[in-house]
Amino acid sequence: MKQLTISVVVLLALSAAANAQQAKLTAEQARKLLPKAAGISNYDLRILSENPRPDAIKNKSLSLVLLALRPPKNPDADANKEFQILGEKINFSDIADAISISKDMGYASFIQSKYITDCTCESTAERAEGVVSFKSEWFSGRIPFVAQATKKGWVITEFLLPRYKTRVVRGKDGVWSQEDLKGK
Repeated sequence: MKQLTISVVVLLALSAAANAQQAKLTAEQARKLLPKAAGISNYDLRILSENPRPDAIKNKSLSLVLLALRPPKNPDADANKEFQILGEKINFSDIADAISISKDMGYASFIQSKYITDCTCESTAERAEGVVSFKSEWFSGRIPFVAQATKKGWVITEFLLPRYKTRVVRGKDGVWSQEDLKGK
């Protein structure tokens, strides 16, 4: 009987450890969440193309922030790693086409599955932090992100652009806002 009790305790401990491990966000899972989380809805992209003022759109997703980003006059290498447009004479339509490959899924995003070159993720059962790197013919970037566990699964809640002193934060209502990173 004592042997059976010990076996049950060991199995319960192993099961709890496996569940805790499964509860962590993996880099592979993050790769699947990032494109849509960073995306701008097709509707908002159409509004933006008709009225190129980002302030006309309430949901300040990462992709909207990147579209409106003004590169520094003398960018350092770290700022270029964070995000850069590649080439010199780029049309908005080239960028729009590149980020719109997910339009059938309802959004456009700089971070598309096919553009992700690397994704790291450190996670507890409640919170994860990582960095996603991406590159297309027209742009490239390396952007830190934060995710939170919810009852419905993991949700990307924040993107950081430290060199641009900006963070993009998801509100409880699912709407993204742009905030200044003070003192960083």
